[in-house]
Amino acid sequence: MVDAPLPPEAAEAYERGLAAAERRDVAEAERQWRIAAEAGHPRAAFELGYLFETREDWPEAERWHRLADERGDEGGTLGAGVAVEKQGRVQEAMELFRRAWERGEDKAAFNLGRLYDDDGKGDLAAAAEWYGRAADKGNAGAAYNLGHVRSDQGDEAGKVAAWERARELKHPKAAFSLAFVHVKSGDEDKAVALWREAVEEFGDAKAAENVGTYYLRRGDQARARFWNELPGGLSAYSPQFESFAAWSSAAAIHRQDVLNEAVGEDHIQFDMDEGTLTTGGRTYAGTTSLGSYSHLSKTWLWSWANPALSPDVPALARLSVLREYGRQHDIPELVIGHIDLSGFPQPHQAATTMTIAAAMLLGGNGMTSVRINDGKGSAYFHLDDERLPAAEYNHVGAPGLLMRAVEVFPSDARHVVRGFMRHHGFVRIRESADVVDGTATGGQRLTVGFTDRGLIKSISSGNAEPPPSS
Repeated sequence: MVDAPLPPEAAEAYERGLAAAERRDVAEAERQWRIAAEAGHPRAAFELGYLFETREDWPEAERWHRLADERGDEGGTLGAGVAVEKQGRVQEAMELFRRAWERGEDKAAFNLGRLYDDDGKGDLAAAAEWYGRAADKGNAGAAYNLGHVRSDQGDEAGKVAAWERARELKHPKAAFSLAFVHVKSGDEDKAVALWREAVEEFGDAKAAENVGTYYLRRGDQARARFWNELPGGLSAYSPQFESFAAWSSAAAIHRQDVLNEAVGEDHIQFDMDEGTLTTGGRTYAGTTSLGSYSHLSKTWLWSWANPALSPDVPALARLSVLREYGRQHDIPELVIGHIDLSGFPQPHQAATTMTIAAAMLLGGNGMTSVRINDGKGSAYFHLDDERLPAAEYNHVGAPGLLMRAVEVFPSDARHVVRGFMRHHGFVRIRESADVVDGTATGGQRLTVGFTDRGLIKSISSGNAEPPPSS
């Protein structure tokens, strides 16, 4: 028997319901979906069932999900099982879950595993079977729960294997749980690596605390401070980031000065799919979306960690360079997706400084930002367009750039100076107890004197020496 085609008004009402839900007009969405469902639209019936799930009106959720199920919607079978279970009819729910599994729903196998498991008090063999089926289909929760069932069965190797699978599938608790397996075996370094993964991928506050405790026991106060502060709001960067950012700080400031003068402060439009930025009547190519800062929560979000952005868009393609560099050089700010900066005296400036430093890894011209969400946030973009001017070495401006850089990163002024010289390809760099001296490729000489406390006390920046007269 072939189902009769749906009348056009059913599909139209269903689409109007989706549009209303998108703009959060729940009452209108419900009205349109009722029209569509009563006209025979199976997915509209499912949406109504889910809507009543959110209201915990389980009889109404069951009614609409069963209607969706009868009309061939796979989600309706699973939804009906959930609604029936919530009303205490467990055996009936299990039959619905079995039918949903036969129709391809991995969540149905997860639910069957959960019901057989019964918090470790039920049929563990059946629970393991159903969790395993769901895990084989890529269900991370099932793989993680299977690890607990294996533990209850006394199968330590099976527990580890299940949690490793859950970790591959990005379950938020898998790496954290695996870390304790390694603590028990005495491999604390591996445990710390897994706790860091739990923080970097999922923002696990307890894992961050464990990492902080690890570094504190080893006398590394600076790293311990960073990880202990991370969940509640950083007051300073990590020592690894400080070193990384200080090295390129003077060159980064110079690059920003040149870019800001070229681009100006006109209205900005950004095309995520094309990777272009338009401002002042000009469109620049090679643009990367770096991330965004919330002025409300005082937090930074890298674009690669933003769930609202597709990782496949061209404007995010180059961000992997930053994250990979962060992993290779142990710089957590470049690896953790969401960072609370509320402990800084000026959190917005801390986000901007962090972004300017990170953007140096992408080459190009520098970064620009624009207010978004009615001023509640700021979005940051990196520009790499050959039509924009380059920030070339200028001996006149060098002293000012160095002094501005050491104001931002004052802990190691020598490091700032060395990084500036290396960035500009100085051919000869000499150091003594109180001087760093270098010569640029164009012959310009830069000499920086230091106090016995490592502070800059003098800067001599000269033009290229004229060739000797004949």
